[in-house]
Amino acid sequence: MLLTFVITVLIATTPVSGNTAPERPPGETSAIPVSEEEEIYLLDHFPLTDGLRWKYRSNLGEVTSWVVVNGDQITIISESSPLEIKQYLRLMPEGLFLTESESDTFLFSTHRTYHPFLLRFPLRVSVGQHWKWEGKEVVDGDIIESKVEGRIVGWEEIIVPAGKFWCLNVHVKTVSDDGTTSSSTQWLASGVGIVKADIAIDAGGLTGFIITLLGYDTYHLELEEMVKP
Repeated sequence: MLLTFVITVLIATTPVSGNTAPERPPGETSAIPVSEEEEIYLLDHFPLTDGLRWKYRSNLGEVTSWVVVNGDQITIISESSPLEIKQYLRLMPEGLFLTESESDTFLFSTHRTYHPFLLRFPLRVSVGQHWKWEGKEVVDGDIIESKVEGRIVGWEEIIVPAGKFWCLNVHVKTVSDDGTTSSSTQWLASGVGIVKADIAIDAGGLTGFIITLLGYDTYHLELEEMVKP
């Protein structure tokens, strides 16, 4: 269940092309803010092409994700043995929304729905822009009140096993009324999607103790390969 949560936080927060990233100033390696007036079409950095596949290296094992498009239904499927997660997305004029998700292992299965649909990101953003979502997650009949805040931080050069990428730095924080908070930073490359991600989870009580004990309170992901259809 813990692995389900961290992968859900990661995969559901990311994308074909419009604006391109600005050229990197010489000598700069950290996140670089640019003009807040510059409009960025975020789907350029989060491809949703049918059959597109990513392979990642993480501290919790290998993760493989791919896209399935069927009409207006977009599904991202992620596997990290013995776990499979399906996330159902809908593209609307206001942004990319998560409508529901499913997770399955040989021990249990979980189904989540979001009311209203969870805003993963607006389609057009600028550096420094914030967005918010507030609503209910219905998890196998249990209702959890959650708040999500996202922010476009800037541009940054990232090196991972798949190579060197000029990425958009996106930060997302989630707070739920069950006492759980998560903070994630994802680096998105144009035409590629998530190149790297870092997630931190803070849960109270016994759940928090178990997460920390097992080392699941932090999650690190790096792209090894992207396979085009």
